[in-house]
Formats: sequence, structure tokens, C-alpha cells
Amino acid sequence: MKDSHSLRDIIEKDLIRIIKEMPPEELVSAYKSLGGIKVRVKENPEVMVKNNIDKKDIIREYTAHLRSENKADSTIKDYLDISVKFTSCIRKNKISLGSLTMSDIDKYLSSARSRNLSNNTYAKLINCVRSFLRFLYGRGYTGKDLASFIKVPAKIPPIKEYLSDLDIKKIKKYLLVREEKYRNQNLRDKIIFGLGIDCGLRRQEFINLNWEDINFKENSINIKNSKGRKNRVVYFSNELGKLLHLYRKLSGKYINALIRGAHGKRLTKCSLQNIISRIYQESKTYRKNLTLHSLRHTYAERLRRKGVDLPTISKLLGHSRLDTTDIYLHVNKDDFKMAVL
Repeated sequence: MKDSHSLRDIIEKDLIRIIKEMPPEELVSAYKSLGGIKVRVKENPEVMVKNNIDKKDIIREYTAHLRSENKADSTIKDYLDISVKFTSCIRKNKISLGSLTMSDIDKYLSSARSRNLSNNTYAKLINCVRSFLRFLYGRGYTGKDLASFIKVPAKIPPIKEYLSDLDIKKIKKYLLVREEKYRNQNLRDKIIFGLGIDCGLRRQEFINLNWEDINFKENSINIKNSKGRKNRVVYFSNELGKLLHLYRKLSGKYINALIRGAHGKRLTKCSLQNIISRIYQESKTYRKNLTLHSLRHTYAERLRRKGVDLPTISKLLGHSRLDTTDIYLHVNKDDFKMAVL
């Protein structure tokens, strides 16, 4: 009996030591197993699901994560907007991140799809949700890689419009005679139009452009920290250079924002798009798919027609891949005729 008690004491001591050394999540699993309770095995046993984490802390951490991946500010904003809406939705339905399932994701995406989103907008939404879910799994906020179960629908290439030579003539003529609503309005809009078709600026590049970025000696523009955090240099014509010189002299602005609104402030995305839309409408060049971005397509197309090679066009547009540049080149039946005749 004495030996029996002695053996039991040794076993109990060993069990107590083992239990003390066990991580909390393993201890809970062992307890549930002994009680006959089924325990769901996580896909990644090394991930310990975090609980009671504040939503603001997660979004702050996700923001830092996106910046560490060197994503553009506009891309970060899109990803954050959707992640905030997503977390708000699951909290509204009293679902914790740790208990999130594919059924919850399906309900959220189904609700979004019911808002008659275009295929491309819906695909963008799914990409943002997948990115956020991968982040949550990688940081231990969820116990399963839910993003891997979500399929991204194929994008439908939108119709890309560009301006013909006749369109360009109409717009330039219109800006010569248009009645101004405020001082130097026509001159400013000539410069916006020129920067689009002669330099191929993106929307955010228009807005961020400063006088300090203009090199009048070289007739060049230093575009800094653009899409993908890339820098590039583009060149402008003597005609546009004269307009820039005159605009700087008349406006008395030599630093900071080059393109400004009626009250002297830097333009917003909305106001810039409205300026271009009005130009299209009133110059009688409007077509359904003409946008501010169409100026950039026009720039690429004019370079192609001048015989500039694809790699050079790609660099001037700030693209990393040639297949992206290919979208900007509008080959038509006249090009096919020229190739064989």
C-alpha cells in the first residue's frame, strides 16, 4: 500500500507539473476532451485567436500593414473603407472575429452584391475583403484562412475612350472663346488639358502637382511618389511650357499647388472631374465613356502614332508591366490597313 501511495504521489506531481507548463488554449482543449466535448481543430494550430481586441486597434494595425507593403495612398483608402464597413457589419450582427465563418462572409458579400454593383466594383470589393481576411488570419485574429475560400470574379474590361485629333481641336477652340467665371479660369483649364494629353498625368498626379516639380529648363515634370510609390519624369511641349510660364506670372504662385480652384485652394478629385466633364459637354465632344482618365489614354495613343516603342511608352506612363500599357493602345482598322497595304 505504501508503495502504491508513493507511486500515486509521483504521478500526481508529474501531472501537476505538466498541467502548469501547458499553454492555456491546450489546457482548455484537454479539459473539453475529458468532458466529452468536441473540440474543432484549427487549420493552423500555431495561431492563437486573439479576443476582445478593439476595432480601432485592428484598423490601425491593418493601416500600418498596408503601408509596409508600399501600397499607394488611394489604394490604402479603398482597402480601409471596405475593412471598416466589414468589421462594423459583423459586430452589428454580434459576431466575433474568432468565430467568423464562411457563412458569415457569404452573407456579407451577398448583401453587397444585392446593391446592383458592377462586376468590376464587386471584384474590387472581394479583393479588399480577401486582403483584410488574410491580414486577420496572419495576425491571429481568426483561426482559419477564410480568404482562400473566396473566389474573385473575372473582370470585364471597360470600354476605354480616347480623344481624336478633331476632338482635341474642338476643345482647344472652346477654351479660347469660353466666357470665364473667374480670373484665369480658361488658362488653368488649358493647362489641365495639356498636362493630360501631353504628359499623361493620373488624377492624383494632377492634384499633387506643385510648382517645385516643374523644370522649365528641361521642359520636364518630376512626378513623385505616384501609384506604387514610384517616381518618374515626363516632358512637355513648348506650347504647354508657355502656358505654364504665363499662368505662374498671372497667378503670382511660385510654390505649392500648381492647379487651384476658384478660391486658390488645391483641387479635389471631384472638382477636377467636374472641370473635365464640363469641357467635354460644352465643347460638344462628350461621349459616354469619356472621363478624366481618357486624357491619359489619348497621351498613350498619340505616342504610339508617333512611332514611340512600347517599352518607352510604358516608362512614360509609369507602368511596371507592358501588358498594362497595352490596355492604353487603341489599335483600329486603319492600323490594320497600314500594316498590310
